[in-house]
Amino acid sequence: MWSQEDDIRKPLLNNSGFPSDYEQQRESGSGSYRSGSGKSTSRKCNDILFLILFVGVLIGMGIVSGIAYKRGDPSQLLPSNEYIDHLGNSTEGIIVSGVQDAVAQMRKNKDVLIYSVAISIVVAAVWMELLKNFTRLFIYLTLCIGVALVICLGALFIYLGHKEGSESTMIVGGCVIALSALLIAVILYLRKSIDLTCAMFTETCRGVQRSPTVFVVGFIIILFFVGFIAYWTSSLIYLFSIPGHNIEWGSNSSDSNELPHFDTKIRNLMFFMIFGFCWVTSFISAVFQHVVAGAVSHWYFSRDPTGQTEVGSQNAFGSLGRALSTSLGSLAFGSLIIGFIEFFEWMLRISKKVNAENKLVVMLLSCVQCILGCIEGIVKWINKFGYIYVAMHGYSFCTATKSCFELIQRQMFSAVIMDFIGSFVLLLGKFLVCAGTALFSSLILYCTGRSLKENALTVGLAALFAFCIANIFTHIIGIGTDTIFVCYLEDLEVNGPSNLFISNDLHDLLQEKCNETKKKNDSN
Repeated sequence: MWSQEDDIRKPLLNNSGFPSDYEQQRESGSGSYRSGSGKSTSRKCNDILFLILFVGVLIGMGIVSGIAYKRGDPSQLLPSNEYIDHLGNSTEGIIVSGVQDAVAQMRKNKDVLIYSVAISIVVAAVWMELLKNFTRLFIYLTLCIGVALVICLGALFIYLGHKEGSESTMIVGGCVIALSALLIAVILYLRKSIDLTCAMFTETCRGVQRSPTVFVVGFIIILFFVGFIAYWTSSLIYLFSIPGHNIEWGSNSSDSNELPHFDTKIRNLMFFMIFGFCWVTSFISAVFQHVVAGAVSHWYFSRDPTGQTEVGSQNAFGSLGRALSTSLGSLAFGSLIIGFIEFFEWMLRISKKVNAENKLVVMLLSCVQCILGCIEGIVKWINKFGYIYVAMHGYSFCTATKSCFELIQRQMFSAVIMDFIGSFVLLLGKFLVCAGTALFSSLILYCTGRSLKENALTVGLAALFAFCIANIFTHIIGIGTDTIFVCYLEDLEVNGPSNLFISNDLHDLLQEKCNETKKKNDSN
């Protein structure tokens, strides 16, 4: 779609590499930050303590898995209603019943889950290709489809409420219709920001097309992610099935049945495995963000005849190598914060189920869960920019995050609106992949004569796997867009507005948005 000459704007400054007085130049807004044949900027391994902790957790998970595979017996986890009733509403009873139902359905419908994972990868790849080739049209089409789906949902609630005579359902439908009207008003009000998002996505797709190895690395990470989920799930199943002694259930010895009894003490290792899952999945996401940011930032600052720059990595494989070497500790640090928050959220969900009869406790836990969810969203947003700067310059996590937000603050730019619109488009893409996969799995169950009601958990698991896979695909565009934004701010600060790497039309849109932000700050 784009020729190589499109990336070469005009003659650039001759200064090359990172100048020795780069920090002073960045503070003063002068100097040049250009590519060339200067000395390579050496990178060192940062945040070594968190690197050691992460390796320790991986080793611990391996040891727990070894114990589970050696002593576990998953056949004992087949549903046993009497045993579950015996456990009652305790924490063990809730977890055991959930795990046993999940294991039974996964064993019964493993073919559906395998097909669903495959179709989710195909649907996500097609959606990505459409967005890459028809950026502006596809963004507006996605927004229109999103609004149409909200309207249809509201109309469905009103119809069902009228059919069933439920006034509350009709009220919910009316609220959803009102929400769709509000959504249309917001889209019209933010139309300039939408144009900016379209331009940013176009520039991102240009960079991604110049770094096709991003898709190869993305596919490798997807395979690794799916493999890790399979490993972790099997480890948890075997850990749950480690037997203890059998217990007798019944008043008389003649009609008593021996029910399986499990080693409840060793089951406490489940909490360590869940924490490890939260940390490792967050780390995989961080690695992928680093890969995309490194490749896109290198492309951004190498668009001249020499094609050389010390920012980022030349391709996705080079960025992956840095992520797993010099930046490993920094990525482990950032993902540890998110892993802790996700682990606490899981503990809160378990606590709510255990105390389901105490409404006051459930309400308080729900409030804490809501607050923790908001904190998680903020931390993920902050970490995203920290990972970008780590990929660009190889700083430690704290230094990178601080430097990146100081850069945004110095330019008086608000990334919230643009990030909100881009995230909304990508979120609709994720839901599209989830809906398509859930529909596909439901059709397989229906065509094979299996009840949808009895196998609802299978459909839910298929949708969950699809969401995780689509999340990795949309990261390519989402992180690429944020990387372009950060690169532009650094480009503007170091090189000045007259000698930029970025496209002229996108520069004009960004400057217009920046001026609007300055006017709002001056008026306040």
